[in-house]
Amino acid sequence: MKTSLMLKEERASLISDLEALVDTAKTEAREFTQDEESRQADLNESIYSLDSKIANAEKTETIMARSMAGEASKSEERELDQHHKEYSLRDAVGMFQREGRLSGREAEMQQEAVKEFREAGVTPSGQIQVPIGLTYRNTVQSSGVTGIQQQGTLQGLVPESVIEQAGGNRITGVSGTVRLPSLPNDATLEKTEVDGMDAGSAMSATDIDPIRFASRIDVSNQVLNLSNASFDAAVAAQFRRHSGGLMDKKAWANFLTAASGATLRSATSTTTILGVDFSTANDLIAALGTADALNDSAAFFGSHAQLARARSQQAVTNGGIPTLQADGTIAGYKAYGHSQIGAGLLTDASFDTANEVYVGGVAGNAMDNEASAQPFFLVNMNDVYCCYWGGADLIIDNITEAHKGNTRMIMNYYANCNVAHGASVDFAVVA
Repeated sequence: MKTSLMLKEERASLISDLEALVDTAKTEAREFTQDEESRQADLNESIYSLDSKIANAEKTETIMARSMAGEASKSEERELDQHHKEYSLRDAVGMFQREGRLSGREAEMQQEAVKEFREAGVTPSGQIQVPIGLTYRNTVQSSGVTGIQQQGTLQGLVPESVIEQAGGNRITGVSGTVRLPSLPNDATLEKTEVDGMDAGSAMSATDIDPIRFASRIDVSNQVLNLSNASFDAAVAAQFRRHSGGLMDKKAWANFLTAASGATLRSATSTTTILGVDFSTANDLIAALGTADALNDSAAFFGSHAQLARARSQQAVTNGGIPTLQADGTIAGYKAYGHSQIGAGLLTDASFDTANEVYVGGVAGNAMDNEASAQPFFLVNMNDVYCCYWGGADLIIDNITEAHKGNTRMIMNYYANCNVAHGASVDFAVVA
């Protein structure tokens, strides 16, 4: 689909041809010849046709732009919702397999998605692209309850990130390198108006670039023949979960790099790295608070095994209250488990002696389970940003698995996630 700008350029070219035709007749003080009359009629018809196409293109571009910014009017929302309902991922895959190209609404949305990718500075590698405006999931509030409203299976293509569920900020429509919001490290100090004009402390900034997250599904050709709703729902759910896991995995690695280092545990030092306990959670709360980064949005993240331990362990000996309480909180802060948090995030050499894990640890005391060391995070979620460059990019491979009667699909997302300030994330070493 041509953009309104491309159509206007085409119209301008036709008008130039028409003006040249008229000028020639005027200069020679004569009427149009029969060929010129025919040419004039063709040009007039083409120009009027382009006027209509330009109006429609501008309307579509306005709807997509306002949808991205969350400012669509009710009528525009209804039109975008119609796109949601009528777009079929199954039909798009089928068209490509049969004809090698898309047509109709799927082709129109493909052009919008390609435009998004181009503006984001990303070159998609697939044959089918879906705009981010068709993949987001709306959060709605009703009677004081916040929930997720599924307006169709396509919206399920958006990665299901635990970090975003925990309160991380989602940013779409970005391009190139993204510089996250930043403040000078003395921003909390009281200043006069004159002092505020001074250079002050250095304003550090965190830049993030797009990372390609690829999720693969091999679908039997029998499944491809299912109803649109069944196919779209099954594919979207699988892509969403896997892509979300990849996004979170990258975020954990980014968080470790952003943090200044592990918070040493105040528990009695041993030659064994212990599992999470209430005192460790308290140490992290104190560390984040000291850094002026603690607020109600803060959340704990650890492996499912560590949270299971915290659920069965008493916060205070004989106190009867577990570290992880029934409402899913530790000391009042929400706690989330994630399968991508494990020993692989930390290298053995990073925490191989007691003084690297415990406050009172002895430098020469080697840890006997250093290979099992893993981080337990506390993160200020208000300072977490998950950025998306463009929408969904789908590769259709109907050759590799053809002998098995399967079609291979690879969904690419270009995204990344990090904290804007290193002080907003801290972790302790547990095992």
